[in-house]
Amino acid sequence: MSRWDNLRAEWAGRQMRFVPAERHLGGQTGRTARTVRAEARYVVVLITDGARPPRFLLAEIAGRGYCVPSGRIEAGELPEEAARREAYEEAGAIVGRLERLGYYRLQPCSPNEPDECIAPVFLTQLERLEPLPDGSESRGVRWATLDELPALYYQWSPLLEAVFRYACERNRETGSERQD
Repeated sequence: MSRWDNLRAEWAGRQMRFVPAERHLGGQTGRTARTVRAEARYVVVLITDGARPPRFLLAEIAGRGYCVPSGRIEAGELPEEAARREAYEEAGAIVGRLERLGYYRLQPCSPNEPDECIAPVFLTQLERLEPLPDGSESRGVRWATLDELPALYYQWSPLLEAVFRYACERNRETGSERQD
């Protein structure tokens, strides 16, 4: 049994679980620990500043408060494209290489979609921050450390804490790989 099996949270009326990418569990690159049958409908983007320990870029979204950029994948869009778009739309962030950490399983997908869907979770580093684009649902952005997140983050949970700690581990490993 993995440390993730018992971690669940409720988000916007849905049950949410996290499945880490297999490459981080000693498996093949780009695959996940379990077979994905559900469709990717959303993306989540964890943007770091490259520091150790990392800080995460949060967007202040109307009606929610502080959270990482995330949102629906548009028709014809790849998850990676949606991740870059959401990072820019919600935080004014231009990001570097996207690393897939895993995905959230959402059940139900939405109030109008009773089936399960997934939300790939990406880890990336900020390349540059631009002003929020016109029409952004965000009121602004700020950086937060892992220790600051519980007091700031919208609907903080043990599951989110585990995902952010996992992102910190991956950030540390990725930083070591860059130095080699």
